[in-house]
Amino acid sequence: MHTLTVFLLATSLALAITPAPQSQEKSPPEGKTECGTVITPKQLEFELSRKDIAPLAMAPSTDTPLYLPMTIHIVHRSDGTGGFTLDRLAIAMRDLNRMWQPVGVQFFIYGEIDHIYDDAHFNVPYVQANQDALRQVNPVANTINVYFTNLAELCGQSTFTNDSDQGVLMDIGCAGNANNPSTLAHEIGHYFDLYHTHETGVGVECPSGNNCSIAGDLLCDTPADPILTGRVNASCVYDNPAATPANCDTTPYNPPTRNLMSYSQAECRSEFTPNQISKVLQRLHNAGNRKNLINSGKFYVDPQASNSNTKCTPSAPCRTVAKAVSAAQNGAFIFLKPGVHPTSSIGGKKLILMRWGNSGVAELRP
Repeated sequence: MHTLTVFLLATSLALAITPAPQSQEKSPPEGKTECGTVITPKQLEFELSRKDIAPLAMAPSTDTPLYLPMTIHIVHRSDGTGGFTLDRLAIAMRDLNRMWQPVGVQFFIYGEIDHIYDDAHFNVPYVQANQDALRQVNPVANTINVYFTNLAELCGQSTFTNDSDQGVLMDIGCAGNANNPSTLAHEIGHYFDLYHTHETGVGVECPSGNNCSIAGDLLCDTPADPILTGRVNASCVYDNPAATPANCDTTPYNPPTRNLMSYSQAECRSEFTPNQISKVLQRLHNAGNRKNLINSGKFYVDPQASNSNTKCTPSAPCRTVAKAVSAAQNGAFIFLKPGVHPTSSIGGKKLILMRWGNSGVAELRP
């Protein structure tokens, strides 16, 4: 009998890759804007119609994080050259999970990496129709689809929960290198309806914060932000003050220079506020179309479950590992209740075995 202790996955990419030395590229690269994600009137209407804007009071569970599936698409030229490398992907995923650990959320690559060979998608102009056309290539349902390509003028662009074509676009020069550990985490924030700390679509937030619930990003624990591009030095200090907006009192700006949803230096950004975290968890649990991510890519096994269960969900777990393995793709998580789990094979698949519950050891027996 072989005994396996089911472990918790570390916050890093589960790929057998040795990262190459990190690039020292400027971030964002010269001529690029940090982010092209813009709140649309449709999204704004949807946002304001929701009941969960305030108060927000969901706390993260960092000891038992939510593992969310991510499908990775890497675009190459039609002749097979170019494209994001796997070693930089490993670094990007490590950075992403490190930034999101305080949220109680971790991301894993589910299924095989999708390699797209198409000159038309290898260089994407700053045109919404072209960006959305890429999002329509091989999307995998119930996962976060992330496309690495060359974006004209941008480091990244995400969709909000109410957008038609879903997915995150990332420029290959803006992830997986030492000078930009935060843009992917920033774009994933947008994916869960976090807005820029300098957002003005619903009105300009005053530095005093007296209109914080109806202006800016609609969250009152993210101080007003005048757009931090060129206003934060290498020590992450706000050293180029902006004038107080019209129609506000004389309170000066004191913006967050480490918030992930700002335009601060990419190397400075590493934090979400409690209200930002709570909003993400609201989107995952109660609102929007992100709730489908919680159990996607994950399969649950309980030796005491009914043998008729085949979908391996938390409410109707499979009785055997064999059934879960049969349903899973590479990269899937299989959560095992404490007990002995007879199995003959995992079918050559790359699977991540997890303890389901707070204690106990699971054994796999051939």
